[in-house]
Amino acid sequence: MIHYEYDRFKNDISALSTLCESFQPDTIVAIARGGMTLAHALSMQLDVRNLQSIRIESYDGSRQRDSVTIAGECDFGDSHRVLIVDDIVDTGQTLDKLLKTLHTRHPHIIFKSVAIYTKPTALIQPDYSLHEATGWIEFFWERPV
Repeated sequence: MIHYEYDRFKNDISALSTLCESFQPDTIVAIARGGMTLAHALSMQLDVRNLQSIRIESYDGSRQRDSVTIAGECDFGDSHRVLIVDDIVDTGQTLDKLLKTLHTRHPHIIFKSVAIYTKPTALIQPDYSLHEATGWIEFFWERPV
């Protein structure tokens, strides 16, 4: 198991911000719940005030579900470039389903994605990522306070 600590997160936010800044997103969407801490930090670093979230469920605890459920909708109003944020792209099913749904509903918007960790075997890779996931990751925001 990998323990992802806050000090590493601070360094990774800086690196991810540098990777994402050329995209110049006007909207950031967190995949809830895993992407919320990262999305908030990126919105501060990139100075993007339009921060939203969408709930997607593909796990029950540590067990992968057979299907992915998207709950909710975002208000993209005047958005042109949207950055989708999650902590990890594991199988890629969540990101793949979300991007297909968003492209269908909002064909005029450019969507890019970012995650801290990615598995090389994922169905889809995020546009921006830092680390390869080699095992189960326990993020500091998932631990009881």
